[in-house]
Amino acid sequence: MDVQIRDAAALRRVSPAMLRAYLEARGWMLEETWRNRVMVWSKAGSPEARDLLAPLREQSEVYAVRIAEAVARLAELEERSQLDVYYDLLSAGADTIRLRTRNGVEQAGWNLNDSADFLALARDLLTASARYAERPGLAVYRGRASGTVTDYVRGVRALPGYAAGNELTLHSPVPAGYGVQRDLGDGIKPPFPRQATLALHNSLREADRTVLTVIGGAAIAPTFESVASAGVSANLCDAISTLAQRGHGIGISVHWADARPASIPADEFSFSESAAEIFGDAAKLLRLNSPFLDAHITGEIVRLHREQQDEFEGQAVVMCELDRRPVALDVQFDFADREKVLSAFRDGVAISLDGDIHRIGNKYEMRNPRNFVAVKEQQ
Repeated sequence: MDVQIRDAAALRRVSPAMLRAYLEARGWMLEETWRNRVMVWSKAGSPEARDLLAPLREQSEVYAVRIAEAVARLAELEERSQLDVYYDLLSAGADTIRLRTRNGVEQAGWNLNDSADFLALARDLLTASARYAERPGLAVYRGRASGTVTDYVRGVRALPGYAAGNELTLHSPVPAGYGVQRDLGDGIKPPFPRQATLALHNSLREADRTVLTVIGGAAIAPTFESVASAGVSANLCDAISTLAQRGHGIGISVHWADARPASIPADEFSFSESAAEIFGDAAKLLRLNSPFLDAHITGEIVRLHREQQDEFEGQAVVMCELDRRPVALDVQFDFADREKVLSAFRDGVAISLDGDIHRIGNKYEMRNPRNFVAVKEQQ
């Protein structure tokens, strides 16, 4: 299909940095810059000279026209469609994540709900990695994501799909690296979008190695707990598990933007349906065994740890909800809150409380309780 791209808004999405990175990655040489308006590129390797003009000023009224000419010229020389060249130009300014279903699902095809679920699961995968990039070391990321993570995920773009196959291509834009700003070698911290894709790549690598260890006979719980701090969180395990189940196997690859090279190679990781079961179990175990740090709960005091209220020293049981299920939580309240706790218990009113919740055997206890408030005090 020979498609000519004429949409000015779409063409303006190709920045000079993207075009330059694309050309440099394919062996083009910058010959000169004419009046700070146009870059003249050349490429050897054919009987006839290969020249290409690339615009420099994005504010120019003819910028989109010049990009269209460059796309057409590249499509002609590379013997490819303009659409493929255009998408690759956009890829030059973005890290590219591809998700491909396995085992013949492309022959059956997906309905609208399946496709929507695929997008939602891809979002969950990137969100898990971005949360790890922002706050590494947690086995479970609970509650809402921060504004930094939310803004990053909103900036990721899905490319239009092709007629055959269940494949999703995502572009995660990254700022261009100029000179010493290239990542992983100059001591300058990468921008957050690159931190997120690096986290995704490294987490997938650890997940791939870990699931093979379990398949080889290692116990799930201690094996996954040992790598949870390296990004293989319950959130990531859940996303991989469901993607592999829905796609009858899933392949996930990460490629770095030409405009900001990375010193580690691009990789593709494959997870089978049988691996999906392991990741699902790992997610459950990590959630079960991981503390709820800085948790906020609301509930009701249902029991004091003294038969006589005048003997009460602060320990009580609060019924609340954790991970959408009811839990009896042991709390050692501050002695200064003793009268307020007793009052809430006698009146049967709800309370709110912050603290760190740990699982001890089959029970849960809150450590370092703080910010105790009875609902009636808020009315």
